[in-house]
Amino acid sequence: MENFPWQVGLIFGLIAMLTVYTFYKATNSSKLFLWGAIGWIVIQGIASVSGFYAVTDAMPPRILFLIAPAFLIILYLFLAPRGRLFQEGMDIHMLMVIHIIRAPLELVTCWLFLCRALPYEMTFVGGNPDLLAGMTVPVVYYLGLMRRKVRWQMLIVWNVVGIGLLVNSFFRCLLSAPLIFQTYAFEQPNLAVLHFPLIFLPGCVVPIMLFAHVVVIRKLLIQYRFTPKSSPVADKFSIHPF
Repeated sequence: MENFPWQVGLIFGLIAMLTVYTFYKATNSSKLFLWGAIGWIVIQGIASVSGFYAVTDAMPPRILFLIAPAFLIILYLFLAPRGRLFQEGMDIHMLMVIHIIRAPLELVTCWLFLCRALPYEMTFVGGNPDLLAGMTVPVVYYLGLMRRKVRWQMLIVWNVVGIGLLVNSFFRCLLSAPLIFQTYAFEQPNLAVLHFPLIFLPGCVVPIMLFAHVVVIRKLLIQYRFTPKSSPVADKFSIHPF
């Protein structure tokens, strides 16, 4: 895409790769996830480079082929017994740390706005405060998981707020793209999200962040709400009651 320099694409690509790698470590180095992620990145990368997602008048919108499979996989992982077993083996520490990546994403967003590849509404000052999740996670992680100075309920609140920020950012991304459901930013639409490598923002980074939030909430509820303190099940988690 000509609207932004190759440097911003490189930086975002590195952020996306770091997201996938961190999540891979959170899965305790699951080979199934690793090969699945590589296959997904290759397929979607080829599709985006070929201009498949740049066609904005197709019905149904082609971007659905990018975002729907990822969210269907998340749904499967929460409904299927094997999916819930997969979650139990995940590292809650890495699932929290991964959200630091959302801070440098704001720099990419601002850069793309200056290049007229993203609308003002996608930036922090334009009503997209997702940066706050990335900026606060070091403090929340240190006080909540490392020092255990924050109650588990507050960790859940932080994750719920993080989901809200993520959903807000996701819908701003989609509704500002030049597609049939665009509702604002007609003067400067979200062009970047339809091109490589920015297509991995809604197709990879956002689903991973959402899944990380929900798994942490589930783990905290199981450990502190639904598991008796005297149960040996509580010992298998990587954090302990405050």
